Amino acid sequence: MLELSTNRYNKCNNFVNFVNFPKAYLTMLNQAVLATLTSEKIKRYQLNFVMVSNKEIKKLNAKYRKEGHVTDIISFLVVQRLFIGDIYISKKYTQEQAKKYGNTWLQELAYLIIHGVLHLCGYTDYEPVDKIKMFKKQDKIFQCLFSFF
Repeated sequence: MLELSTNRYNKCNNFVNFVNFPKAYLTMLNQAVLATLTSEKIKRYQLNFVMVSNKEIKKLNAKYRKEGHVTDIISFLVVQRLFIGDIYISKKYTQEQAKKYGNTWLQELAYLIIHGVLHLCGYTDYEPVDKIKMFKKQDKIFQCLFSFF
């Protein structure tokens, strides 16, 4: 995880940081983050989104979730009271997933960013009833962003 010092973040100047993402995608991805935060009435936040390899995300999944496989996204709420979090996204996995679902890679990343932020907000997708609730919210935000394309 990124090294975050809570002392440094006490004032909680809002920011969204993207590491290893295509520069051409940053405006739309930032809009996905802000739309989700607005939807959840989150006013103070500091979020890092980090694009990693399948190997790296598999290690994170094993270490923090005790799952031994590659996944598309992992979210960590680092400091709840200030809504500080790190979200890791697998580059290759999401590129393959975009093709599978008929999305552009930008659309897939935006969809997963919404998903990751909702996880930080407390939504889960482990039980069917929770998954339905989360995906309904996620789909609504996504459709608002991409309804003009």
